[in-house]
Parts: sequence; C-alpha cells; structure tokens
Amino acid sequence: MIHIETGQRIGPYEVIGFLGRGAFAQVFAAEDSKGKTIALKIGDESGGGRYLSRFGEVTGERSPERISPDETPAEALFLDPVEGGQAEVLDNHEVDELLRGEANKLRAAEGEGVVALREVLEVEGRPVLAMELLKGSTLREKIRSLEGVKLRWLVEAARIVEHHVESGHWDCHGDLKPENLFITENDQVRVLDPVPSSDRSDFLVGTPHYNPFLRHDSKGDAQALAIMVYELLCGALPFDQAPWEFAGTDDSAIDSDEREMSLSFFLGYPRPRELNPRAPRELEQAVYLALCDENFGLSDLRRAMEDFLLRC
Repeated sequence: MIHIETGQRIGPYEVIGFLGRGAFAQVFAAEDSKGKTIALKIGDESGGGRYLSRFGEVTGERSPERISPDETPAEALFLDPVEGGQAEVLDNHEVDELLRGEANKLRAAEGEGVVALREVLEVEGRPVLAMELLKGSTLREKIRSLEGVKLRWLVEAARIVEHHVESGHWDCHGDLKPENLFITENDQVRVLDPVPSSDRSDFLVGTPHYNPFLRHDSKGDAQALAIMVYELLCGALPFDQAPWEFAGTDDSAIDSDEREMSLSFFLGYPRPRELNPRAPRELEQAVYLALCDENFGLSDLRRAMEDFLLRC
C-alpha cells in the first residue's frame, strides 16, 4: 500500500484524516485547493476479511490496522470446480484492477444512488479514487449503535441497484451488506463499493455471509438484501458457516444427490419467527423466497417489501 500520513499531498489533495478500511482498500479524508473535503480510496493488498486483524470487542473505532469484529469485509475467492470457493491473496496489480473496475462502475452510475466519483489519480503507478465525501453513517454503524433502522432503506437500495441493472450500467452490485449501505444526514440511501465483473470465471470478490452461493448477478443481490432483512428481524445471520460448501463448484463434478442433500440442509436455517415471534410473516416469506426460489428476484423482493410497508 502507498504509505499515507495526515498532511501528505496526493495529487491536488491534502490528507486530513483516516476514515475507514475494507478488505482491499483504505479511505482517507482530504481537502482540495479550495478547501472542499473529499474522500480518497487507496488500494491495500490483502486476501480479504479473514486476513484482517480485529479489535478484541465490537467497536466503532476506526483504524488502518484492524476492524471491528462485527464487520464483514469481502473475500477474494478462487472457485475450484471440485473444492468450491477458496480464499485467495491479492497482489498490488489485482487490487489496482479492482479499484479501476469500481471506478468504471461509479462513472456509469453517474452519482445516481451511489457515491460520486470525482477523478482517478495515478500515484506511484497505482490508482487512487477521489470521491464525494458522504456525511452520515452506514447501516452497520446504525445497527451497532442501536439506532432505529428503516425497512425503506433496503427498499431504496433495491431500487438503486435495479435501476443500474435495467439501464445497463451494471450486471449487479455484487457485494450488498450493511457496511455498503450508507444513510446520509438527510436520510438518503447510497450504495457503496460495487464490485466489478471479472474476466475470470473462476474468481469472485464478495462477502460469503451475505453471498452464501457466491453469485455475481442480480439474484445474488436479492439474496444479500434478504439476508439483511433476516439480520434486522433476528439480530443474527441465517447461515453460521458460509459459503455453502458446494458454492462455485461445477455441477458435473459433484454427485447430484449429494449436492441436493447438502443444499437442503444448508437452507434449513431457523425461520425468523422461531427467533423473533414478532417477525412479520410477509417478510419471513419474502426472505425464504429470495433465498430458496430461483425465480424470485430483486424486483420481486423489492415489491414484497413495498407491499408490506403499504399495509403497515
């Protein structure tokens, strides 16, 4: 990673502080020559979440060295046709390609429901994304601080992703989770960190607990949002061990009976009303369909949440 310190100049910007980190990048606050504050995203080579040091307890503290135990950073996964998803360490070049791909997705989105991209700098031969600095907090931060959480925010996130998919800007977001939903100070939703498509069919970047079937498509986004609904209803995730053991494997490489049996056990997660008797049946059904019915997609989940809100 490029070493960054407060007061350092990166292109036309002066770094004024550290904002946060994910699996493959760190984000800093900086000012331009007119005193406008922006965010700089800089690559940090890593194999993903399991390789990041963590604080000893859940905390909102931000550090370049470690993250809170309740956060779920993405993983880089090699999809072995027999063994399934295997964690992979990325080098500088691979991280840089991820950042350039993210920049392309942000350009295509033109600031509609996403953080606005200002420019891409080249520093020591590596890309640095200069972006709009949002004011507010992520859905993860709101959950952690026990603030009120609105189902409307998930509906709006679904609308944003649907719009970009239908407009041909993206194939999907690819890594929806509470860390990547940002609620601004005026209660607007922004989706962060869209994952670029890869030319490699055997490689995926995602967060297995929110993408247990290792998908890079709109259905995977629907499943991620459904898992977030489950988490909000139950205070827990539906799957303790993720991804599913055969996610990313070749259908012909695994006995079909073994695959079906494994999938049925994996999808035998506790239903929301088992953990929270007050969980609405309509949302429980929507979560089930999003996770288990291949034909129940992102728009179906969004409409189910909208219908529930209309009846409330």
